[in-house]
Amino acid sequence: MMIPSLSFITLTVLSVVILTAAPAADAVSSQVVLDIAGHPVQSNDQYYIIPAKIGTGGGLIPSSRDLNTQDLCLNLDIVQSSSPFVSGLPVTFSPLDTKTKLVQLSTSLNLEFDSTVWLCPESKIWRIDHSVQLRKSFVSIGGEKGKGNSWFQIQEDGDAYKLMYCPSSSTVACINVSLEIDDLGARRLVLSNDQSFTVEFQKAYDSNSNCHLESNSRMFPFIISLWYPSS
Repeated sequence: MMIPSLSFITLTVLSVVILTAAPAADAVSSQVVLDIAGHPVQSNDQYYIIPAKIGTGGGLIPSSRDLNTQDLCLNLDIVQSSSPFVSGLPVTFSPLDTKTKLVQLSTSLNLEFDSTVWLCPESKIWRIDHSVQLRKSFVSIGGEKGKGNSWFQIQEDGDAYKLMYCPSSSTVACINVSLEIDDLGARRLVLSNDQSFTVEFQKAYDSNSNCHLESNSRMFPFIISLWYPSS
């Protein structure tokens, strides 16, 4: 009987190892969030959150909920620019697992606007603000890393992604972040059990980006004119 050579046995073992490891590698990579260029989204890098459907508005920016006040920092919610040529302010993602560099699907993370100039006393971290008076839950500014009302997740939504609010309590299910157009035409991010806001992620200052609002811009009050549809 012919005894297999050592080289043949070695090649056979290596083939088994590779074929066994391949599905595991694919499973891991499928859990990584990708930007519009197909690159993994990196924690603490800057990204624009833009609508997945072209021509349905632009990126995300802060906006006061009360237009009757001169305090532009009062009740700062997050809204979508009505102009598709405005990419908004860049955002960074901070996963609960600080050891990971890649942003994973369905994992807890904090979101934060990344602007070196910030004229408001509230933090740039996203949070959920439950308005009893309006009976709505807004995505707002002024959160704190690690707090229950500042935990979000990215999940798949068709060929793109959606944001979800996922409280730290395991007894509360995740809720979709959606868009609601108010009486003045502002597209506010709110929580919804029925609708979602399908988004993509574009690395900030990519050559393919639209009109940028530079993170070191000193024109924070001026960009209010970009937050609402022109009258």
